[in-house]
Amino acid sequence: MAEEKTEGKGTIDLTQELGKIAAEAPEVPGVLEELGFEQPDPAKTVLEACEDAGVDASIVALALLAEGYDVEGYESEDGGVAARAFDTVLTALFDPTSDLMPDASGSDAPMLAHMEAAVRRAQREGNLPGCQCHRKG
Repeated sequence: MAEEKTEGKGTIDLTQELGKIAAEAPEVPGVLEELGFEQPDPAKTVLEACEDAGVDASIVALALLAEGYDVEGYESEDGGVAARAFDTVLTALFDPTSDLMPDASGSDAPMLAHMEAAVRRAQREGNLPGCQCHRKG
């Protein structure tokens, strides 16, 4: 996840000081608050704040990506394997062209069908970040 690119709000370098990031992207402190950070030191980088809080930087990186920011300055310890696995799971559940999961419409998989419907509804209502495969526009 060294340089993830999205269509969005700008680029956040996780090696920059939080104060500088907040000045350029005022929504970022709110994202951190939602993740449970309580007033991190603005003189510290995002990576340092993550270490201090005991939060894996990948969580912050994914949250910023979900908010529409590009993320730089972070190299995943697993080389992005977890991110690719996450994308595979989202594709399996929500991409109608995917053949990774069995058809959930049959009576043998009612729980999966209900779960899929609930998640799709949450995505449509904007309550859940999507996998980009059903984005309107």
